[in-house]
Amino acid sequence: MRAFIAIPIDHTTTQQLTKITERLKNTEWGKEIIWFPPENYHLTLHFLGGKLDPEKVHIICNAMSGWFAEGMSYFEAEIQKIRLFPSEIHPHTIVASLDATILLQYLVREIQDQLKPYGLSKAKQAFRPHISLGRIPKKMELESIHLSEEFRRLEDIWLTVDRLTLYQSQLTDHSPIYTPLQTLELERYES
Repeated sequence: MRAFIAIPIDHTTTQQLTKITERLKNTEWGKEIIWFPPENYHLTLHFLGGKLDPEKVHIICNAMSGWFAEGMSYFEAEIQKIRLFPSEIHPHTIVASLDATILLQYLVREIQDQLKPYGLSKAKQAFRPHISLGRIPKKMELESIHLSEEFRRLEDIWLTVDRLTLYQSQLTDHSPIYTPLQTLELERYES
């Protein structure tokens, strides 16, 4: 089984990202991108693996309710820009990029600590928070992709980090299918 833990994207932020994606789709190069449906938007915190024993995933699902016994409050994270990922030179995805704030990094470390007993190691790459919007086809001329300044500096788009979801992922030729298996809500303090 293929699975990962992510932050689902709230309705307001999904609408904002969808508006940006619509503008990108209307660019000359945007017509060639394989755009993901908005319901697939998420911020991956930890990829568990592509060949997991379903029983192990089931055990993790059951254990999630006990995570953060001392509490973990919700917070917000700013979406800063649209960029090519993983790099401008060798991109395969168009993403909405977030700052790797101390709170996001702390959350990732806490999740990794919770997963250690199950033999799931830390990610090999540094955490670079992003929301995937579309896949760049392998045959596409990368030089044709131009992100104007309006996309390189977004303003006032915030992601509410108030829940974690363990998803099963099934790859397809177009867009992956994500099935939520378990959700853990973070603490909210209403004034």
